Amino acid sequence: MGRPLQKRKKVQRELEKQQESPSASGSDDESGSGDDVSGGGSGSGSEGERKRKRSGKDKKKSSKKKRSKDKDKKKRKKEEKPTARTLTHSEDFGKYGIIRESDAYAKRNEFILWALEVKKVDVENLGKFEERDLFKDYMEDYNTGTLAHRKYYDLEAYERARAAKAAAKGAKLASKQHKGLNDEEALRQQREEERRKLQEERLQEAYRQMKYTEKGQDMREQEMLRAQMALAYKTGDVSKAHRLLDRLQPDELKKK
Repeated sequence: MGRPLQKRKKVQRELEKQQESPSASGSDDESGSGDDVSGGGSGSGSEGERKRKRSGKDKKKSSKKKRSKDKDKKKRKKEEKPTARTLTHSEDFGKYGIIRESDAYAKRNEFILWALEVKKVDVENLGKFEERDLFKDYMEDYNTGTLAHRKYYDLEAYERARAAKAAAKGAKLASKQHKGLNDEEALRQQREEERRKLQEERLQEAYRQMKYTEKGQDMREQEMLRAQMALAYKTGDVSKAHRLLDRLQPDELKKK
């Protein structure tokens, strides 16, 4: 009796151990999976933080590059502008000739006009040195072709060109006026011709009317003479009837 009881207790303890071992392994598995999850979460969080840092650095780098590019563009534009102006001046330099200080007398009229109209200065009221400095300004604009008007380069040539232009304009106007007079003369002659034709037509119409009136009067006279002749024959007045017959005959028959 004692041995079977011990044996059953032993078997029961083994069964209890077996029942306890799966639960422990399950708890171990759960704890392991929890650790894995927590480890994965921490790993993913650190990875996202590294990505954000890299993107922030990339943005800063791109903005710096953009600013540097804009600065370079502005710098290039500033450098190019003087070059363009220099090219323009070099192209216009000497366009109307080159003058020097020794040409002050030859360009006296142009210089005085330029000073008066552009600089609002009367050269006659300036001192010798002031006039010389002002002529240097005029000379610089002259040589670079930057004077405000062509008359400041050669006043005499400008006046000749303007006079020729005015003469051409006057000739054109005179031609138009002459043409207008010719047109008026032609119109007057046309009206006079029409008036003459109308007058002739009126005269012809009046002549036709007069001729028709005379013819009618002759016809009425002939009718009256015939009536008188018939009456003379009826009354036996033969001599009167013959006289009336002579009057009724045409002039050609009377001559025959």
